[in-house]
Amino acid sequence: MDPRLEHRRRRVAEDRARSNLGRLVKLLLVVGVVAALVWLAQSPFLSVADITVSGADRVDVTGALKSRQVVIGRPMLLLDIDGTEAALLDDPWVADAEVARDWPTTVIVRVTERLPSATANLADGWWLLAADGTVLAEAAGPDPALGVAEFASMTADEAGDDLLVRGAAAFLDALPTDWRSGVAVRPTPDGLEAVVDGFVVRLGRPFDMEAKADVTVAILAGGVEDGSILTVVAPASPAVLPPGAAPVDDGEATDDPATSAPPDTTEP
Repeated sequence: MDPRLEHRRRRVAEDRARSNLGRLVKLLLVVGVVAALVWLAQSPFLSVADITVSGADRVDVTGALKSRQVVIGRPMLLLDIDGTEAALLDDPWVADAEVARDWPTTVIVRVTERLPSATANLADGWWLLAADGTVLAEAAGPDPALGVAEFASMTADEAGDDLLVRGAAAFLDALPTDWRSGVAVRPTPDGLEAVVDGFVVRLGRPFDMEAKADVTVAILAGGVEDGSILTVVAPASPAVLPPGAAPVDDGEATDDPATSAPPDTTEP
């Protein structure tokens, strides 16, 4: 064989061997890096070593975290942050929840809890309501420090999605603490009606409840004749119906009943 041809074949074989060796080295480097990263991700250096929780008084945060495997020793990269937040929000006491990684080894959980704003008398017993109408838990009975929402025709499952229940809870929550005792809110054909400090207060549709609560307190604090009926359906134009006066339509655009004299029924 021609020596030159033999030399060329040998060079081609050596080049191929070097190329294969280079690819093998690169592959081994990649595998080594990946293996190192996997080890590091599951090592104590990047695993949960501390869980800090704030804002939780009534909520079983530990149970929700365990259900999503947010526990000491769990690799930080494997944490299901969104699922953990959703698990916390499944609790009706939780208004908002935030779960975050604080690298390298800490998980921070912040919870905002709902507070009871009213007790609701429902078809299936007494229940605590939050300001947004969320049914929180069963109650032994009416709480003297809270007002009462009277909705005996519906169950707790129905009440949570009812607009009138939400409006009643919002009205009671907006009342000053020292005004809530003895207050009752109930549905009417026209919306809602409350009894505050012994006075009937016509609230109408369940909107602008904070403004309606503020106006109600302002009117009563200024002094009202016993037996009067307050109309705060339109909180910007409240009215007081004197005792014995004829009832009026309490639609949003109604005239002020306090300025409307009862019809003359005297026979000629």
